[in-house]
Amino acid sequence: MGMIVASMKLKEMHDELEKDVQKLQIWINKTKPKAVKFFEKQNSFPTWYVEKYKNQDSHNQYVIFFYAGTRHEIKSPGYTSYCIVFFENQRYVVRGFRAPQYTTDGEIVIVPQIHAYTSHFFERYNERLLHLDKISSNEIAGLFFVRNPRALPTMLNEEINRNYKEHGDYNKQGMDVNDGFCYTQTGYEEIESEDGIPEHNKIDASLVLYTTFMNELGMSDTQRAAIKKEHVETWKRCMEELKDIITG
Repeated sequence: MGMIVASMKLKEMHDELEKDVQKLQIWINKTKPKAVKFFEKQNSFPTWYVEKYKNQDSHNQYVIFFYAGTRHEIKSPGYTSYCIVFFENQRYVVRGFRAPQYTTDGEIVIVPQIHAYTSHFFERYNERLLHLDKISSNEIAGLFFVRNPRALPTMLNEEINRNYKEHGDYNKQGMDVNDGFCYTQTGYEEIESEDGIPEHNKIDASLVLYTTFMNELGMSDTQRAAIKKEHVETWKRCMEELKDIITG
């Protein structure tokens, strides 16, 4: 289909990202020696190297980010990559995953998932955690991803954010990461059932839109305790679901 555009459905966006994976990895492998050579010349750490890549077939634009936290990581730096997309003149960072999603009848299915990050999100991440003056938006995004490789979905409640209900039905979940807490909006697209009954619709793909960031020091003790409590509840639900699957 080609370059990712705003008119695409979430599943179509995910498919386009998957088509680019192989060529993107080839370019990452080609870029690594340049990053290592750059790191060998540096006197202070951590440090990082940014490479831009445009897929000639899809025309999607990517950023490849290599990171060396210490001199010992020069030869084997960490890295991440992400796609840059513009929707209505707004810049977004986009990544594709496959993740579990609850259906309307409570079952769990694995569906394509798009994670999209607003410019505002990364501005707040830098302002509230990195505190770096001379840094590009691509560098901020790269640092976020290498520092926070995993994000734990966390259901919101009034102890975490007392005003969360005021932001609508899409504002029910956040993402807990190493550096703090990400406020998100979530939703999904469905495939209509042949019988026309909405409850029989299947989830086609889901979206997690990262809107703003709060570092741990910026949260109250009540907020931190509520997030930890929700983690326990999440693990309990996962264990119960796993038990049900095993026992049939």
